[in-house]
Amino acid sequence: MEKRFSLAQLDLLKEIGTIGAGRAATALSELLSKRVEITVPLVNFVPLENIANLLKERERLFFVIDMEMEGDLAGRMFLLFPPDDAKNLSGALLGQPGEQINLQDEMLQSSLKETANILCGSYVAALADMTKLNIMISSPTLAIDMVGAILDFIFIQIAQYSEEALYIKTEMKVSEVNLEGLFLLFPSIESLTKVFSALGVNE
Repeated sequence: MEKRFSLAQLDLLKEIGTIGAGRAATALSELLSKRVEITVPLVNFVPLENIANLLKERERLFFVIDMEMEGDLAGRMFLLFPPDDAKNLSGALLGQPGEQINLQDEMLQSSLKETANILCGSYVAALADMTKLNIMISSPTLAIDMVGAILDFIFIQIAQYSEEALYIKTEMKVSEVNLEGLFLLFPSIESLTKVFSALGVNE
């Protein structure tokens, strides 16, 4: 696929991701009363056909938190956690050892949705502040699914309006426990144009 985005555009998006991560870390730290560090070591655009390379084996399970982006920008956001990281994160929120938490527990699912609200909301707020665009996100839905089903959904539903995903690698440390999330933003082509125009970086 032909490279469509300049280094300046990607650097600006990484800056937004870093600002969002800082806000999210502060909010989660206050919620947990624990030290939380969130870093964004990588931001890149990934063609839809290459997303399988990020998710690896088709049988691998992920918790998938799905949110819609509305207002001046349109698109979908996925926040994915491997089961062990989801349990450890939920355990930190609930004050329980992660290994004692059942994957089907409603409290686990509720805590992951709250985390998604904080993380995605912080990224969107940073983007809205820098672009002065009105951006809203829907309430999160959560599912546990295999990579194969996630990819099928992306190729069938999202490919109708988006050609690539904005991949934001998100690394978290909660009380010295390392966690890794996969944040995928699927903006419409028109939304990308609006973002770069508002940021004054068209190429």
